[in-house]
Amino acid sequence: MTKKDDLQAELLAKVKPGTKPSHLKRSKSADDIPSPLNQLTELKKQTDLNALLQEQLKEKQREVESLRKQLETANNSPGETLTELDHSLMARHQSLKD
Repeated sequence: MTKKDDLQAELLAKVKPGTKPSHLKRSKSADDIPSPLNQLTELKKQTDLNALLQEQLKEKQREVESLRKQLETANNSPGETLTELDHSLMARHQSLKD
């Protein structure tokens, strides 16, 4: 065996599979090296949070659409109100004329 093979065998004996090289530079306490179970738990939390945020986004979009429709209705109402005021003014003017 070559020196490279010896070193690689030694490394495989000391390091758990799935350990990133960046984790080797840190302290060697067991708490420092993330386990796949912790990573799966974190991924599940992120997925749950993402689903919650997506639901909140859809709710807010529905709320915005509802407010937009209310605004369009409110914008159409002044035209009707002005027409009613015009008719009232013309009727009053006509009654004053007579």
